[in-house]
Amino acid sequence: MISRRSTDNLVQWNLLSWVRRRLDQQDTRDWKTVRRILRTHSLVSTRLPLADGRIVKVRKPGLPDAGQAQIYGMLGIDWKKMCPATKSEIKPTTTL
Repeated sequence: MISRRSTDNLVQWNLLSWVRRRLDQQDTRDWKTVRRILRTHSLVSTRLPLADGRIVKVRKPGLPDAGQAQIYGMLGIDWKKMCPATKSEIKPTTTL
């Protein structure tokens, strides 16, 4: 039987291999550099408590800089679809 960890490692390795092959066709940077560039693209999350007890949670991606946008483009990734902005609401709880 194959463990979940082994399966996860296999999926990660295949994904990394795909990314490296795709970038090697168009880019000469090494993997450490690509990771460093993409690491700084962030998501902002916040919780806003309202006077009526509800909490609004907002999560929004930051704009990628030129280097990040270039890498996403080489990989065929639309970062807006990859990380869409989300908003959710938590209703107040009632206790007896």
